[in-house]
Order: sequence, then C-alpha cells, then structure tokens
Amino acid sequence: MSVSHTSIGESARAVVFLHGVGSGKEGWMAQADAVTRAGWRFIAFDAPGFGQTPLPQQAGFEPHMRAVIDILDHYKLENAVICGHSLGGMTAQEVYAAHPDRVSALILSATSPAFGKPDGDFQKEFLRARFEPFDNGMTMPEFARSFAPKLLGSSPDSAAVENVVEVMSRVSVEAYRLAMQTITGFDQRSNLPNITVPTLLIAGDHDTNSPAKMMARMAQHIANSIYVELENTGHMAPIENAPAFNHHLTSFLQRLD
Repeated sequence: MSVSHTSIGESARAVVFLHGVGSGKEGWMAQADAVTRAGWRFIAFDAPGFGQTPLPQQAGFEPHMRAVIDILDHYKLENAVICGHSLGGMTAQEVYAAHPDRVSALILSATSPAFGKPDGDFQKEFLRARFEPFDNGMTMPEFARSFAPKLLGSSPDSAAVENVVEVMSRVSVEAYRLAMQTITGFDQRSNLPNITVPTLLIAGDHDTNSPAKMMARMAQHIANSIYVELENTGHMAPIENAPAFNHHLTSFLQRLD
C-alpha cells in the first residue's frame, strides 16, 4: 500500500486520524496512547503528498478519500471512527458523503462545512497570501517558524509551539500548495443534515481559522452531535491542548462502547 501510515494496537475497532495542511501523521502522536488505552486501534496516515505518500497529479479530495478507503481495506475494517483535523475534517466529511457505510462515527476538529467557490475572489486572495512567501523564496521551515504562532492560542506552551513548527517543517511546499488548492473547493454544507452517525465536534476558543462560533453552528445541523469548546486553545488543539482534546476524545469513544 502506497499510503504512509502508523498503526498501534490490535483491536478490531479503529480510529483513523486525518491531519491538516500543516501537519502529518506525526501530528497525532499525542493521541496514540489515549486511544489504545481506551481499547481502540490507533491509525494515522500521511495524506496524499505528505510524508512518504505520493503527491497527487492534481488538487481535489478524491485521492484523500481513496487513501482512507485503502487504509480501511488494508486492515480489513468494515468501518471505523474517522477523526479529521482541519483539511482532515473536510476529508472526513467527504468520505462520509461518498461512503457512509465505512464510517461508524465522526470526530471533527477545527474544521468547517465549506470553504466556498474555488474561483471566488476570497479564495484567490487566500491562496495569493499563503503562496506569496514561497514565491519569494521562503522555505517551509522558515514559514513554519513565522506562521506557527498564528495557529495557537494567546499563551501557548513553548513545547507546543516547537512541536507545531517541527511537524509543519516536514511538509513540502508542493504538498502545501496542492492541499491549499484542494480546500478552496470544499463544500459539504448540504450534507450536514444527512450525517446520522455519532459526531463529536471540537473547537478552540482562540481559533481564527475555524472559529468556534462557526463550528457550533455546524453542530446544530448534525442531529446526533456533541460540541465541545476548548479554552485558551487555537487551531492546533490536538498538539497545543492534548490533555483536554484526549479527554473529550476518549469520553466520546466510551459513549460509543
């Protein structure tokens, strides 16, 4: 299988973790012990273009969805809990829309139900601003050092900052560009009422990328959902506030039991 991944545990029940644009499977390692202690298999993989997973030919969610299904098939899992952060949360929604039978529950972290029209003025300006540093010769490690603080709360732990910088520095500029182009075409707003599996939505109260108020409204459209808001937390909650994130994650898994 060409999807680079990590699997910990032997349980027949699995949680599959999907990372965001500025991360990789390593960005979920703070959740591994909590998940396996709760009696579930932990699986995290590098999205297309990230880590050792090959870069797709073009932007779009199809390769990302295929990677999820490949993981499930590889481990002979009829379905799994899909936990997606940011871009990964969008992919999780896409997977549920296309393959609802493969998803037993959803955990959506710091994500949104839509980005808008890929050719809209907001999207064009968004991509211009995000790509400009690289067009001017900035490396990804340099970008990570300057941008990481914007993804965290107002008073982040220094170790959390370094962790975010580290995982973001490993992302290639090519993968980052393609993933950014992918999210600008995302829109699953109309499918939110069709989500019938148990769903946990986790927001950070200082998140400016996926604001808590937006995620709270998103939860209102998903019938069987739980919404939680982490205090003093920005966009990178799984790393920045792992204890609180893991508490809600494992509590949700226990509810599924």
